[in-house]
Amino acid sequence: MTPTIKARLKWRAGGAAVLFVLIGGLVVLAPRNRLLRRAFSLACWRVLLRGFRLRVEVHGKPLPEAGTLFVANHISWIDIPVLGRVLESGFVARGDMRAWPILGTLTAAYGCLFVEREQRGKAGDQAAALASHLEAERGLILFPEGTTGLGETVLPFRSSLFALVPGVVDGSARVQPVTLRYRHRDGSPLSPEEQRQVAWIGDDELLPHAAALSRMRGLVAEVWFEKPVVGGDRKALARACEAAVAARLREG
Repeated sequence: MTPTIKARLKWRAGGAAVLFVLIGGLVVLAPRNRLLRRAFSLACWRVLLRGFRLRVEVHGKPLPEAGTLFVANHISWIDIPVLGRVLESGFVARGDMRAWPILGTLTAAYGCLFVEREQRGKAGDQAAALASHLEAERGLILFPEGTTGLGETVLPFRSSLFALVPGVVDGSARVQPVTLRYRHRDGSPLSPEEQRQVAWIGDDELLPHAAALSRMRGLVAEVWFEKPVVGGDRKALARACEAAVAARLREG
């Protein structure tokens, strides 16, 4: 790739990021009108994804979002705009994300629920917040791996957060596994080096990672809505969702 092309891709992604923040400000300032906020949010996701030349491809059919918990594998920060482009559901995010500059404010305005995973004393309040959200018009998206991985295989799904979801105990919870996978635009798999460029793991810094991602000249984000999981306790739900995602990733 020539330096000129690299510079163009970098400026394209950078411009998209700036526009994303500006439109995101409208999400924060907008009246609490569901349709208006959804329109602004969609504009944010579209601008960011186009800036990074990333096309979203949906397979399968999602359940009606109200009351549904979508359980997805987690590869990169770009997973958020990818799923936000497809679903109106909010995200279950780790508590420290609330303090992130700009992104913390935007995600809170979008409707994320921040969970303090290590503070068991807050489990009751957190469960009530999840129940209230799922009983409203939006669903929730959970990344039960608890961290990001390379995306070639799935990390163990932690069952602890499933315990906070209403309906798990009596088997009435509505849960749908979702598999995320990144490919070239022609459908061919990424090389291990390219997969590492997409994955945001360990001590990766956001801005250098975003710059590297912008130089990949376009990818496809595949979103696979798997067969819903019915019934079972939290551990059974976690195992079933993990198995569904793992089976999809093994397809290569």
